Amino acid sequence: MNPIKKEHYLIWHNIDNSDLSEFLLGVNTNGEIIKETSKTTSYRVGHYFVKKTNYNFFEGILRHNLLSKRCRNIWNISNFLLHHNIPTPKPIAYLEKLKYGLPYQHFFISEYLERSQNVEIFIKNKLHIQNGISLKDFFNALENILLTLWENGIYHKDLSGKNLLTVNGEIIYLVDLDDTHLINYLDIKYKIKNLVQIYDSFCDFVEEEILKDFIFSILNQTSINQVDITYNKIKNLQQQRRTQHIRNICKDKK
Repeated sequence: MNPIKKEHYLIWHNIDNSDLSEFLLGVNTNGEIIKETSKTTSYRVGHYFVKKTNYNFFEGILRHNLLSKRCRNIWNISNFLLHHNIPTPKPIAYLEKLKYGLPYQHFFISEYLERSQNVEIFIKNKLHIQNGISLKDFFNALENILLTLWENGIYHKDLSGKNLLTVNGEIIYLVDLDDTHLINYLDIKYKIKNLVQIYDSFCDFVEEEILKDFIFSILNQTSINQVDITYNKIKNLQQQRRTQHIRNICKDKK
């Protein structure tokens, strides 16, 4: 899809042209901030989720002109998921803000999932019980989305529970798609990385046997001996991941 140029924006969109002016006005309001870092700010504006970049003007120009494909990845991947019926909040639009005709900032807009929680909170706070979902059913749903991603060659570099949303535990939505890539063949190294991230998300409050059964089930085409070796490798890598995370926190505090 080719972008349209309107005012000071290049716009890729899945909405009617007649809605764009009102939509642009909504994007420029402050909204309710959900998450903010030095690089991006995520916030809610009505029924929309908006994620914008915070680079200074010169860095923004460099990134958007030298790394335009990477900047637009979130839009392209979200539409790929949508067209393959893989749950993700519906992508609404992607905007690149222009100055002197050059893009230097972008906004990604999708639907805001009402009453959703990331799956870590959903399980840790026992919201699955309130929704009448057993842990077995929840992890079956998690297995289904994971296998669907792998079968379609979709690799999310940070597939932690924080980047998986659910409303009721039956459907799990993939979010934070900036570092998601299409890979022709996902070999075991990519799958292990994802499983380490998933294991790390739940190992503090979900029984080991449940997580072990989940991993054994998702790797069921591998021999039992190989699965045992892979499972122990996942546990060791998770401990390394946690140690590195603690080091990063300590470094940031200095």
